[in-house]
Amino acid sequence: MTPCTIFFILEDKMEENYDAFDDYVMQYDMNEDMIKYKYNHSYRVVHQAEEICRSLDLDNVKRDTASLIALLHDIARFKQWSEYKTFSDSKSFDHGDMGVKILFEDGLINKFNVNKEDYDIIKDAIKNHNKFKIDSKIKGDNLLQCKIIRDADKIDILYAFSTNRLLELEEDDKEITPSVAEAVLSHNQVLKKDIKSKNDRLLMLVSLIYDLNFDYSKERIKNEKYIDKIYGHLKHKKLFKEYFDTLNNYLKGENNG
Repeated sequence: MTPCTIFFILEDKMEENYDAFDDYVMQYDMNEDMIKYKYNHSYRVVHQAEEICRSLDLDNVKRDTASLIALLHDIARFKQWSEYKTFSDSKSFDHGDMGVKILFEDGLINKFNVNKEDYDIIKDAIKNHNKFKIDSKIKGDNLLQCKIIRDADKIDILYAFSTNRLLELEEDDKEITPSVAEAVLSHNQVLKKDIKSKNDRLLMLVSLIYDLNFDYSKERIKNEKYIDKIYGHLKHKKLFKEYFDTLNNYLKGENNG
């Protein structure tokens, strides 16, 4: 079988998977903005995952797996919004864990054209896509796919907030919590347990860039000026300036020590 033949088989396979995904999502109310947002987010993350794969010169089989993981990574979000009207895992359920349950315990994965030998990779990637860190026991191709989906997801999350149309930023009149300030200024992700205010939560969002795995991801965020655009939407610019300067310098490779 020639590489060209394999490519077209994979293209047909993904078309089937797009149809299966659409069939699943259409049971929810697409008139709800957040359902529509998550549907479009899923496809945008597919695109970013494919771009990351190209930047790494991965073969078509790995790219196909990454695309399917991206398509399914937020499969539990539709149930989450429908039942709880929130995307807060702390107020509902862990959407990574629930995604694995919906796919592999409830059997939704059977609707998709995927090899069973890839199940473990898909499980690991979906379960770990929303965790603070990837499980240290994950290695090899499983780890690679975890890194791809995490980066692709973060790119689109920052895109969504930078547009100020898809997701709205929230601020308050509180000072930044010292542990949050220290994390951002020292190039570390902000911990959820340290969040005391909307301002802290906003900095936790942009600190996602410190967990990016690939040069493509950093370049995409830098070139599209997502951090600058988010800063442009802020009301309390003086309060946040030092942190956003640090973020931009990090993306430029300055003082990354």
